[in-house]
Amino acid sequence: MPELPEVETVRKGLEQSIIGQKIVKIKVNRAKTIDNISVEKFKTELEGEEFNEIKRKAKYLFLETKSGKIISVHLKMSGAFLVQKPETELPKHTHVIFDLHGGKQLRFKDLRAFGRMGLYNNWQDACDKGAVPDLAPEPLEKEFTVSYFEKELKNFTSPIKAVLLDQKKVVSGIGNIYADESLFLSGIRPNRPANQINKKESAKLYHAIKKVISDSIEAGGTSIRDYVNAEGNLGDYALQLWVYGQKKKNCKICNTPIEYIRLAQRGTHFCPQCQV
Repeated sequence: MPELPEVETVRKGLEQSIIGQKIVKIKVNRAKTIDNISVEKFKTELEGEEFNEIKRKAKYLFLETKSGKIISVHLKMSGAFLVQKPETELPKHTHVIFDLHGGKQLRFKDLRAFGRMGLYNNWQDACDKGAVPDLAPEPLEKEFTVSYFEKELKNFTSPIKAVLLDQKKVVSGIGNIYADESLFLSGIRPNRPANQINKKESAKLYHAIKKVISDSIEAGGTSIRDYVNAEGNLGDYALQLWVYGQKKKNCKICNTPIEYIRLAQRGTHFCPQCQV
């Protein structure tokens, strides 16, 4: 599933590609992709509109038009935006196509078909109707400070990985990949109770989270299965992974085999030697 770095990479790509582009025509191949409005109204409301700004909150994208209308998008597990020429072969499972004035198409493809789009009159309307989630601070936001992080962890007895994955508790935008990687870099086992992590450890984890998220954004995200950016390119952060997806491979630090368990209903990777 695309996590914060992947969605931010998509946002940046769309910002470079479609800002100032007018929507000439919309084709919807899968009606269920449009979440809160009829397909016909979705098309009627947006055709003739011009993309003005691309926003993101955690794993959610918001495409704002010049008149202030908001297209909310959740990529879910396999959703992807591609900006391509009309003559380019249409990818399988392309559910929505925006014909743009500049001659290209904005295509939304989604192999597993869980991704959704909604349309709202303006940003306030989107907030009022729950399209803009009420989440914890993101790792790179100023509200996410080391003192805040340390204090909030003390409120939870559940495993630290479960706390990191819960978008509303302490921090938002961290998914399975980056939770495993951050916990490895900080030397903390994923099943440790959050409230038993001491001040020194929480500081190490805080800085590890910020580093992992920043490095992944710089690398264009992580491509494990379906993720590609708006140009159709893979993210390179997979080349930097320490534990995620490394089951039974030797740890790059101590040569101990990486272990794999199920935790918080997610596959979890860790080094039994480096993480305590």
